[in-house]
Amino acid sequence: MLSITNSITIDKPLQEVFAFVSDPCNNPKWNYYVQKVEKINESEGIGAEYLQTRKRDKQKFGILVFKANERVVIQSLPHERLYVRRDMRFEGNANQTTIMDQIDFKIPLPQFLSGLVLRAPKNGVKQNLEKLKQLLETGSAVLQDGMKVSYE
Repeated sequence: MLSITNSITIDKPLQEVFAFVSDPCNNPKWNYYVQKVEKINESEGIGAEYLQTRKRDKQKFGILVFKANERVVIQSLPHERLYVRRDMRFEGNANQTTIMDQIDFKIPLPQFLSGLVLRAPKNGVKQNLEKLKQLLETGSAVLQDGMKVSYE
C-alpha cells in the first residue's frame, strides 16, 4: 500500500471548512482532476455513496466515517478497480482550521514501480489542498487547468 500525507491550515472557522470539504460534491471546486461528483444513494453521512467523474475515468466511493467537525473517511466501493481510501482529520476553532489528509492506494504494480507512479499524484494532491485554501480564504481560485472557481 502507498500513502500520500499532507496537512494545511486554512484561515476560516472549523465548522465552515468541515461543511465544505466533507461534501464530496464540492471536490470539483478544488481538485482540478475531478470534473463532477454525484450522489448515487439516499444515505447521508456514513453510507452515502458517490460517483466521481475524473478527466480519464470514473470511480464510485462511499463515506465510511463521518464525525462532524472532526473526521471524514471515504473509500472506493468494493467492486472498483483501484482501491483508494482518504482520511481527513480536522482541528481548529472559530478562526483557523488545520486539515490532516492521508490518502492510501493499492496499485496493482510492483512496489518499486508504484513509488514512481505516485510522484505526480503527490504533487497534485498538495497543489489541490493549496487551491482549497485559496478558495476558502479569498472566495475564488484558478485551478491548475485554468478553470476559475468560486466559493459560495
